[in-house]
Amino acid sequence: MEQNEKGKKILLCEDEEFVARSYMRKLQFEGYTVLHAHNGKEGLELMRKEKPDLILLDLMMPLKNGFEVLKEMMADDELKNITVIVASNLGQRTDIDEATRLGAKDYIVKSNVSLRELVEKVKGYLPAQ
Repeated sequence: MEQNEKGKKILLCEDEEFVARSYMRKLQFEGYTVLHAHNGKEGLELMRKEKPDLILLDLMMPLKNGFEVLKEMMADDELKNITVIVASNLGQRTDIDEATRLGAKDYIVKSNVSLRELVEKVKGYLPAQ
């Protein structure tokens, strides 16, 4: 896969097709290379193969949920330093605290964040080169 001019690769782990397409279009428009995993198991496989710079991780996914993905990432020396932003509709303080405890750098509630705000959040972690 070709790197974009910014050289930044984002892995989107999201099972809702509409959300995934919206996020992918916006991030690609901003110049990022975006990979898409439809479930947590596929997400972990793509992480190991592609070594993304940042992961947007949904918590409620089939096969492996986002919490399980974070646990596996933190136990893997090659994955544990990848920046993870959780993008979920779970907005309970306990879910946010657990995701952060497991290594997520940030947490957004999808229904409360616009695509523009999502991109600004990503740019905060992946500044242009």
